[in-house]
This record gives sequence, C-alpha cells and structure tokens, in this order.
Amino acid sequence: MRMNNKLLILPNIYLLPLIFLVYTNQLYANEPSELGFLYKQVIDAPKNKSYNDAIGKVIEVKDKYKGDQQSLFAINQPLTTLYSYVGQYEKAISFPTDEPLISEDLIENLSPISAVEKILTMSKETQIVMINEAHHIALHRTLTTSLLQKLWSSGYRYLAIETLSKRDVDINIRGYAIERSGTYSNEPVYAEMIRTAKKLGYQIITYDDSSGSEREKVAAKKIYNASFSINKNAKVIIHCGYSHILEKNSKDNRIWLANELANLTGVNPLTISQTNLMESKTLEFENPIYNKILNKFNPKKPIILTDNLGGVWSTMPGQHDVDVVWPRTTYTNTRPDWYINNHDLISFEGKWCRDKYPCIIEIRRKNELNAIPFDRLRIEEEPNEKVVLRLPLHESIIFGFNAHGEQVFKGPTKNH
Repeated sequence: MRMNNKLLILPNIYLLPLIFLVYTNQLYANEPSELGFLYKQVIDAPKNKSYNDAIGKVIEVKDKYKGDQQSLFAINQPLTTLYSYVGQYEKAISFPTDEPLISEDLIENLSPISAVEKILTMSKETQIVMINEAHHIALHRTLTTSLLQKLWSSGYRYLAIETLSKRDVDINIRGYAIERSGTYSNEPVYAEMIRTAKKLGYQIITYDDSSGSEREKVAAKKIYNASFSINKNAKVIIHCGYSHILEKNSKDNRIWLANELANLTGVNPLTISQTNLMESKTLEFENPIYNKILNKFNPKKPIILTDNLGGVWSTMPGQHDVDVVWPRTTYTNTRPDWYINNHDLISFEGKWCRDKYPCIIEIRRKNELNAIPFDRLRIEEEPNEKVVLRLPLHESIIFGFNAHGEQVFKGPTKNH
C-alpha cells in the first residue's frame, strides 16, 4: 500500500475495523507508512507504559495532515483509542463518523424504551446476542456488562470477545485480563467487562485470530466449535466491533460474522448496534438524528425506539436488528459520571506524579497487580480543579508513571 498525498482514504466508519483490529501487528510489520506507525503506537503503548509518548507521536503525524479530512479520519482512530486507554474519555469522543442518512420524520411516531429491558426480552427468542462497539468509546462496553447477570439468568453461558489474543491461553483460569490478553482489553472498562463475566461463570471465547477474506468465516467456526458443537442449545453473547453484526450487507459483497454464524448454526442472531448514533464533542461530527432523538425523548439511560406495535427501530433495517441510543455524557471532577458513579473515589495528589507532567496514574487491585488497572488516568498538566479516580472494592495500590513510562510513585490508596 503506497501512501501519497493522502494517509488513507476511508469512505465510512465500517471500514476501520478492516485496518485497525486484531492483526494490527501484521499490518505495521509489512507496512512502512505512517499508517502502520500509528497503529503500532496503540499496540506498543500498554507494553511499556509509553502512553504519553504514543499520544505525542500520533499528534505529530496529525499535525502534518491538517486540512486533509480523509487522512485525519484515519489518524483519529488510533489517537482516540489511546485517549480511551488513559481515561481521557472526553477527548476520545472527538472522532467523526459517517453513518446512514436517516429521515427525521421516521422517529415522529416512535417511543423510547429501556435498552437493557428490551434486549433481555428479545434475547429470549434467540441463542446468539451480538453487541457492537466503537473501539474508542469505552461507554459501549458498559451495555454488555450491564446485561451479563440478566442474560446468565436466561441461560447464556458463553461470551465471545473480538479483541482477545490466542496468546493468552489462561484467561478462563485466571479470570481477568492482563496486558497480553488483547488490544482493546487494555482499557479498564473493557477489562472490567471480562472480569464481571468470569465472576458470573461465563466461558470466554477467543475467536478473532485470522485476517483477510477468511476472517469472518474462521471466527464463526471458532465460536461454533467452542459452544454449539458442545451443546446445540448453547446461548452465546458476542461483543465485537462495528460491522461484524451485519446480517446482510448492502454496501458490498462482504459477508460479516452475524451472517456467517446464522449460516453455520441456523440461529437468527439478535444484532445490536451502538455505532450509528454516537455522541461526539463536536455536533458536526454526529449524525443529525442523534441530537433530535435526545431533544425529543431526553433519555437518562440507554434507550431503544419502538413503534406502536412494539417493533424495534433500526437505522439499517435488514442489516442489523436494533440501535441503542445513549444520552450525552455528564462529568464530575473531570470524569464521566457513568464511569465513576457507584464507586468509591480518591482525589488526585500531585505527589503521585512527583509534580511533573504529563504523567499516568493507575489504580490496581493489591492482590492482582498484573491485571489491567481498575482505573488509569493521564494528567497532562497540573490540575486547577479537583480530579478523582475510582477505587475497587478491595485494597488497591496507586502507581505513578512519568511521561516516558518510568514509575515515579507507588503507594496504598488507604481505602477500606
């Protein structure tokens, strides 16, 4: 792939996972361009705590392409993913999207209903529930997490996770994610989703270790072999990215995971999209219908829209079953309320960074220091307002790292 004037031409967001996913390593190993360099930052940053350096390197490339919207579209994906890794969730939602055009008239006769409750009802009519995410929006992982307990009660026993690497053969024994477990699982909310599933008793399925034209077919076979081939009545949740939930594809001839699974199992999956109607820091980056839905219904929790017969509304009817719409994020002490609510909190102290910025703070469980942190936050400069981090239920340790990933602080949180 030769890069000339444009870093990359990407006509819509569904193409991003084709480039930026499990086999990013293969991409940048063979690609000398800046595109490969950018994705290498996302892969390498968790290995050596070099989040600050990685973000800085991506920003340097971004500055070279100012005014080139097509290239910036490609650069923003690794940049916003890095921001999500370090708890800068507000910066992470600055990513422009390109979703279906939707007539505003279509929602006039629709009504909102709790997304969680409607999904639970619909899940009883199938054996496969597929939920997608935008990989830079950690909030999307909380939907799957909130469903785990209730779906377990309905007989779901498997959780198939796109990002996981076959290198981590012990995740089902260990019960939590570590650095080598996967790519996006290095983000704390993702890691907590995995931990919650294992605590409930779910068998985690690693399936996405292929690339190219056979990726979806191989993935479907791996999920089938780990579940339905063992028990034909198995019930499986699949947490994946973007277009893998497409049951039909009106854009090209590519067959996605949902379609492959349906063909292989005979099961019509419930396909749930969170990526067509997303919040952004900049209104011009949003699908216009998103803001209209918020103004009309003022939701406080994630919703699904239904008609007067109870049928669910989809932005892409025939391609996926239903869309989930989240309310806008609110913040307290610089952190998203959805992230810190219902948790004990601790206020940031400059000594954790040795009063040198930028720095990274991590909160880790004392008895599982190799696990992905319960919280991670990048502090760019000395705060002029209160900043908080969240704490797990049991004893935890604070770690501080300087701009180059070197540990400069370690101490107990003195909680509990």
